[in-house]
Amino acid sequence: NDSFARAKVLQWMSFESDYVQSTAGSLRYWTLTGKIPQRPAALVESKRQGALKAFAALDRELAQRRFAVGDEYTIADIALFAYTHVARDADLPLGDYRHITTWIERIRDQPRFLDKVYPYSIDPYSTRELP
Repeated sequence: NDSFARAKVLQWMSFESDYVQSTAGSLRYWTLTGKIPQRPAALVESKRQGALKAFAALDRELAQRRFAVGDEYTIADIALFAYTHVARDADLPLGDYRHITTWIERIRDQPRFLDKVYPYSIDPYSTRELP
């Protein structure tokens, strides 16, 4: 059913925003811009545990299907891929999540896949704190 598939895409995009970007994305940014030492240790650990919990949920789901929503590659996969495939930059190991690591390779095998990640250093403001 197309309506159900569209709803699942939106659900995964919300999951990415709420549980992956807000944890793994924040940790990656703080790590690569040297901001981790200025963050409370409890906050860093909370983000770390949240990211690992999100990856565990994603891994369980990917054990059941090729892509986030089913057998077809969707925008949900693109959104989830963004911070998941660079989790190691935030010292978040993916080795325990074999379905995620297989899915990452499946994403990389997509036609016209671009594997370019730009460093935060190209933004001269990335290492500053907000006022």
